[in-house]
Amino acid sequence: MTGPGALVLAADIGGTSSRIALGPVGPVPEPVLGPGCNIRSSGPDALSSLVSTIRTALAGRHGADVGRAVLAVSGAGPARHAEITDAVRALLAPLGIAPERVEVTDDQHAAFRSGDVGEDGVLLLSGTGAVAARFEGGRLVRRVDGMGWLLGDIGSAVWLGRHVLEAVAADIDGRRPRTALTEALGDVLDLELRDGIDTPTGDVRQDLIRALDGLTPAQWGRFAPLPGQTLPDPVSRKILDRAIRALSQNVRRLDPGAELPLVLAGSVLCSGGPIRDELICGFEAAGHPAIAIAPSGIEGAWLLAGGRAA
Repeated sequence: MTGPGALVLAADIGGTSSRIALGPVGPVPEPVLGPGCNIRSSGPDALSSLVSTIRTALAGRHGADVGRAVLAVSGAGPARHAEITDAVRALLAPLGIAPERVEVTDDQHAAFRSGDVGEDGVLLLSGTGAVAARFEGGRLVRRVDGMGWLLGDIGSAVWLGRHVLEAVAADIDGRRPRTALTEALGDVLDLELRDGIDTPTGDVRQDLIRALDGLTPAQWGRFAPLPGQTLPDPVSRKILDRAIRALSQNVRRLDPGAELPLVLAGSVLCSGGPIRDELICGFEAAGHPAIAIAPSGIEGAWLLAGGRAA
């Protein structure tokens, strides 16, 4: 059944990918996938990609059929909430989705709701960015980090990727120890970074610069898995240890007694690897009453939009 206001739209918009669910009230429909839209890490034009993804989700239906839209947007915290809300409403208006029907929240609320642990708990999110947030009565009351790639986001995919790049650059420049990350990154970039054989520029350092110059910070996240894939390399182990320590400390700051349930979200924590495995082991030993994995925030966004949980 369609008609004016009959549909609900929910969006989980991260720095790397987006999920858009649109349909009548009931179970969450299969989301449409699109590119990420964090204006801090994906570039100033990131939000424009939303239009094509939502148009795909509409599948020929008119935006006027959307009675309520909730978009959980990475980077839409208080610092830029009004700006992002205005931008999103302006982008959706030509699709027929009236501005007064559009609500923008941050991705933390949606991710926490997706964990289905109740109204009180702690969210630890590590994807493109990283943040820990404490919820009471469903409201976010305190957070640690989530300050963006320039000021923090320690343990995020972007942070991990950046530290991989720094370690490799220092290795090939002779400033820091050799690391297996150099060969691993070379394989990803299809470059010979160790011996400089058939180097495109004649200098492996310049090869690396040229390969990375066009990437946005969000795209550094593609290198995040490399430390976990190059163990027991000591440089990789050091990067992993720092990420694990920072993420676990952020949770302890919000819940020193490990009394609250914990929701893990974001690509770093929802995929296999030493960071997730070692964190879960530590959280279980600390005594958290429940640990839930929320691979996506779309279920939480759907619930916030009034579409009901799946």
